[in-house]
Amino acid sequence: MADSRTKNTTRNILAGLIYRIVAILLPFINRTVLLWGMGAEYTGVSSLFSSILSVLSLAELGFNSAIVYSMYKPMAERDWDEVSYYLSLIRKVYNIVGTVIFCGGLCCIPFLRYLIHGEYPKELNIYILFFLYLINSAVSYYLFAYKETLLLADQRHDISDNIRSVVDTFRYLVQFFVLLIFHNFYAYIVVQIIGTIVSNFLIQNSTEKRYPDVVCKKILGRSIPYDIKKKTAALMLDRICDTLRNSLDSIIISSFMGLVATTIYGNYYYIYSAIYGVLLVIGNALAGSVGNSISCESVKKNYADLRNFQFLFAWINTICTICFITMYQPFMQLWVGAGLMMSDGNMFLFCMYFYLINMNNIRNQYISGTGMWDRLKFSYVLEAGGNLILNILLGRIWGITGILLATIITVFLFNYVLRTHILFLNYFAGESEKRFSVDQLQYALVTIIAAGIAFFLIRMNHCGEILQLIVGGCLSILISSMLYLVFFMKTERFFYAKKKVRQILYRTM
Repeated sequence: MADSRTKNTTRNILAGLIYRIVAILLPFINRTVLLWGMGAEYTGVSSLFSSILSVLSLAELGFNSAIVYSMYKPMAERDWDEVSYYLSLIRKVYNIVGTVIFCGGLCCIPFLRYLIHGEYPKELNIYILFFLYLINSAVSYYLFAYKETLLLADQRHDISDNIRSVVDTFRYLVQFFVLLIFHNFYAYIVVQIIGTIVSNFLIQNSTEKRYPDVVCKKILGRSIPYDIKKKTAALMLDRICDTLRNSLDSIIISSFMGLVATTIYGNYYYIYSAIYGVLLVIGNALAGSVGNSISCESVKKNYADLRNFQFLFAWINTICTICFITMYQPFMQLWVGAGLMMSDGNMFLFCMYFYLINMNNIRNQYISGTGMWDRLKFSYVLEAGGNLILNILLGRIWGITGILLATIITVFLFNYVLRTHILFLNYFAGESEKRFSVDQLQYALVTIIAAGIAFFLIRMNHCGEILQLIVGGCLSILISSMLYLVFFMKTERFFYAKKKVRQILYRTM
């Protein structure tokens, strides 16, 4: 069983990383063409509309995660009747969600102008453009998106990732030529809609071949299970929290400071979210295996796994954070120029935000694996409410600096501290929360030391941006790894990490 979990995790990581490379590199090229060829206002409009639709996607409420959790057991037992029931349920939910998003988007159209501070490109009809964004968002719920839950529950998320890698590669290339040759932003979004449709059809075709015994049918005489309702209510709050943290930032910046400020924030957030997405692939690849382990193994065994996984992930998180500190500014100088750069202080805040949010990645897999979302409702409300209030208050006073501070404060207090405590109270009872917290403090201190050394050395290097990027990347990896070796080389966590990395490398050769 453990061998199967490692195999699925390895497969999901590889497919996920390939997909993330496609989803980082090609959109980056297109964003650069859009920024240089059509102007910062266009990227600002794109960030704003994406954020609005992220808020509307709250209509999904978390049903997807709750149903995938409920499908783990029947999928493992190949109970196709039960799997078919859950699939029919999620199809019904997705049809409702697609309708709510579409109708909600139509209601937003008259108010779009009020969400943009200052001017926007006059040749751009923001209402037609938003309608195209809306179609792309809604159509994904109508066209077989629900079928992907089968792959998630069966620990085969690699299949959908591989499909999207291929389709998105072609889609981004077509979009690139549309921008480069025709400079037509409307056609750019139409190509995106076509790509979404094609991906959904291919995933649907793959699941039909893989699970021929799973058939959607009308749900008769059976109400939605209470457990799903309870978990969905909690997940709804979690979705609201994530949306307020990730999407309302752009909306508030656009409303207070205009589209150029939105573009500046969006450029930094784009790079941040790209690397965050890569690390999320590693965490999410563990999701099915962690859920299976929680069902089959003891709490003590899972606690040991949590500490071991967290150590390995913290090492990766530290390397990425130090790379941000040494490479963010020279990269932005090359990419967008000094006129669209943040101060070093705000750059450091972005790096802190990145490190803090990733501290929760592995822990979140154990929250999902135990399905205890309903016990975290209070933390979701506090984080969502606190983030919104602080965003508005601090954003008005300090602009982008205030918005970043608001996010950092709420992520640390209500996401990391409070949710970790609730996880230990309800699942890891009897295991040492203090030991786990000391682990995190050690990793943070190593990161701070590595950041100080790396930043000092890179600032002594008075060379061009390209050389700074190369030197900064090498220094970040070298300094972070050396400090981890010095501090943790004699620990059991280090030997576990070395063993696990060897297993994954062996399976990929």
